[in-house]
Amino acid sequence: MIDKRKALSFCILVVPWLTSPLLGKNSFVRFLPVATFVGYIFSFLSEIADEKKWWKVKNALFPNFRLDFSYLLGLFFITTIWIFKLTFNNFFKYLFTNMAFDYFFVFHVVKFFTKVGVFEFKKMRPKHFYVLSVVTAIIIYFYQRLVERTIVHENNQSLTKI
Repeated sequence: MIDKRKALSFCILVVPWLTSPLLGKNSFVRFLPVATFVGYIFSFLSEIADEKKWWKVKNALFPNFRLDFSYLLGLFFITTIWIFKLTFNNFFKYLFTNMAFDYFFVFHVVKFFTKVGVFEFKKMRPKHFYVLSVVTAIIIYFYQRLVERTIVHENNQSLTKI
């Protein structure tokens, strides 16, 4: 019999990817760098969280790793691309959408995950994780702006050489 918590972690990895065809190839490729970057940030934060005992993922799909890839490569990755697709180039729309999503995630989804035994906060309070998520959202927004500016600059240089 499959463990229900493992099944939930598997769904968190797979279900968001089922929406990826709806993103469109151009949007997916356009926002791939920022989704990858946020994965690096949360990987780094997860390492710190493990050492400092900020939170604990109790039911990782790959228990030999300190990181829970189901969240990093599923939910966070695809959600980042969706939020950027729907809100990029309007910072306040992006920020408020992200704040609403983060609020729902931290104060409702995480509560559910704690209840079913998948995740729990230890030394970090949910409100601190929420602030950390919002600050990360601001950082990755400006990272994407930098990526886009670099791509436009390189394209303009390529055109002038022709």
